[in-house]
Amino acid sequence: MEMSLLNAGLAAGAALAAIPVILHLFMRQTPKQVIFPALQLIRERQKRSRKRLRVKNWLLLLARMAVLALMALALARPRLYSETPLGDESAPTALGLVFDTTLSMDYVEKDKSRLDLAKDRARDILDRLPDSSLVFVVDSAAPGVPSGLPPAAARKVVDGLAVHPVNRTLNAAMAQVYAGVAECDRPVHVVYVLTDLARSSWAADQPAEGLDLIAPKAQAKTKSAAKPRTATFIMSLAPPDPHNVSIEEIQTSASMATDGEPLGVAALVRSQGAAPATRTVEFYLDDKKRGEQPVTITPGGQALARFQTPPRFGEGGVHRAELRLSGEPDPYPDDDRRYATFKVRPALRALLIADSTIDSEFVAAALDPDPTAAARSVRVDRTRPAQFSKMRQDGLRAFSAVFLLSVAELDDAGWALLLQYVRDGGGLVIALGPRTSLDNYSGVVPSQLLPAKLVGKSVAPEGATFGKVADLTHPLFDPIGKDLAAQLGLVPIFRRWNVSPTENAGRVLIAYSDGAPALLERVFKGPRSGRVLLWTTPLSQLPSAAPDPRKNPNLWNFFPNPSSGWSFLVLMDRSVSYLAGAAAEQLSIEAGESALVALDPQARFSRFLLTSPDGKTTEELTPSPTNPFLEVVAPRAIGQWKLTGIGPDNQTTAMGFSVNPPRAESRLARLEPPDLDVIFGKDGYQLAQDVQTFKDQERTMRVGHEVFPWLMFLIMLVITVESVMANTFYKEAKAPQAAGA
Repeated sequence: MEMSLLNAGLAAGAALAAIPVILHLFMRQTPKQVIFPALQLIRERQKRSRKRLRVKNWLLLLARMAVLALMALALARPRLYSETPLGDESAPTALGLVFDTTLSMDYVEKDKSRLDLAKDRARDILDRLPDSSLVFVVDSAAPGVPSGLPPAAARKVVDGLAVHPVNRTLNAAMAQVYAGVAECDRPVHVVYVLTDLARSSWAADQPAEGLDLIAPKAQAKTKSAAKPRTATFIMSLAPPDPHNVSIEEIQTSASMATDGEPLGVAALVRSQGAAPATRTVEFYLDDKKRGEQPVTITPGGQALARFQTPPRFGEGGVHRAELRLSGEPDPYPDDDRRYATFKVRPALRALLIADSTIDSEFVAAALDPDPTAAARSVRVDRTRPAQFSKMRQDGLRAFSAVFLLSVAELDDAGWALLLQYVRDGGGLVIALGPRTSLDNYSGVVPSQLLPAKLVGKSVAPEGATFGKVADLTHPLFDPIGKDLAAQLGLVPIFRRWNVSPTENAGRVLIAYSDGAPALLERVFKGPRSGRVLLWTTPLSQLPSAAPDPRKNPNLWNFFPNPSSGWSFLVLMDRSVSYLAGAAAEQLSIEAGESALVALDPQARFSRFLLTSPDGKTTEELTPSPTNPFLEVVAPRAIGQWKLTGIGPDNQTTAMGFSVNPPRAESRLARLEPPDLDVIFGKDGYQLAQDVQTFKDQERTMRVGHEVFPWLMFLIMLVITVESVMANTFYKEAKAPQAAGA
């Protein structure tokens, strides 16, 4: 706690407190000494009375001295500061301006966005700044420590600020401004953070970076110990009652559409505010409107608008979908559109190898339920192990996935064929069963292929089911990982193979409820990665006549049974897409993520041209000769990006991807003071919710807390006490009454 005096010279008036002492010393009477032995008793009583009177005199003296001292101090106008004072506005200042430029700052109220309000506040601050000051302007989307600018130049930088879909957290932006301000030689250091306090813009559980640069302990260890402390003001620009209707998510039924099959497109519409909202969702496909649907959303609720592409809406390749909100104007327009990019390709082919028809029946029904249909996502072929061993490698490459279902054994030619197929980038699913031969699957070639070593068959514990999904974000499970895990927990397991994962090769994707491996994966790196998925229980269900399924050695699980939920159907379908490489593509992303575009292994591209959604920017990219994907790192602009592949003969192939605004920006959730205490420290900032509060706080930091009213109250209290004591101490005693005759 520090103190200053507005009129320091008047503080010398406190010396007037000595006047009562001087008057007392000069005006006191010299007592006469009278020796009267007969009054010895009276003298003793007089001594006792004099002692009491001396104490009373001292109390009165102190009270009168305090009155004079307090009056002099009050005229000096002292002020108290909770931190180091900023001083007068005319002092040269090292000023930091941190601007939140996330999309939520585009929220419009009274024809002004949050960023426009931030610029107005900054201009007011710059107008009051002396020309000798230096200003450090930080845009939360731009890295690097800013240079100090004169106020006039800083104003031009402020005028040019705009919102960005990709930002660092404001915690990181604070490190930039503190680094610039802390090293500045101006006598006053102050930082203003202009933000709507959107939670999506901050790391609420972490302290701001750079606090050590302005901490007194850190300065004491360096030559900058004499530098002033840095005051931090947070100007909240959050709307008092935010309301917003947004398309929070665009969902497609698949990342790839099969030629001749319709694709489902859905919009998840969310409302924030106190009143219900009615909007219309419009569906565009390749820039042509294909439908619209009105939706009504309750306050704080959500609604789903569903659309479907025509069965045949264009040639194969890349297609673009867009959903738009129309209706009442929205104060936050950036989340009123969402984009998706998907491909149309011929049906995938899957080869099922089984000893008997029943072993492949359930997988075939899940992948290809109607073999007579014209439009099919997956076309299934079946074969026996002996016939498979005679296939040529060229013929096997036509299949996106191969399933080895409860096969007792394969000959060396069959295992070698599968090993080469996977090394060339193929996908293999192996399901162990009751007839699986331990010796055959433990051979030299199978050991190079399988993600685990087979140990032996076992009876599952009572009540066993599928248990934990190891990685919910794995492409085989994402984005349905949590729902899928709940469904897998409903599947009874009676028997299984015990396995030991191959060191540094096998990875457990799904475990049983007791932790034993249920599904394992092995990846073979190459120009196109090959994958092997190993199930330790069959993907088929044999009929059982026994009342207790656990007593039938041929009944291992109820996985394909509809009574166990939808997990079997979904996992079989997703397995083919995953092994074909479709699941690895990332064609519909949020700003800040990287797009991953699969390249046709038969096509040889020499370069790519990447065009931004507005068509104004074109960038040339060079593909990696060993990577089957082209990665576009963190594209920033929102919308549909075009990617043109150019071959050696200058033939072009159209590709692309979509970039959407971050979903978290639409929630408009705000930081609370406890969150700011974590970020800046409990006493490390001043928060202002409006302009007047902001000005009052700044004035307090500059001129401190006025002590004058409290001093006047104290003076009145001391005068009152002095008056009471004087009347009490010197009150005349009542004259004694004469005794009656």
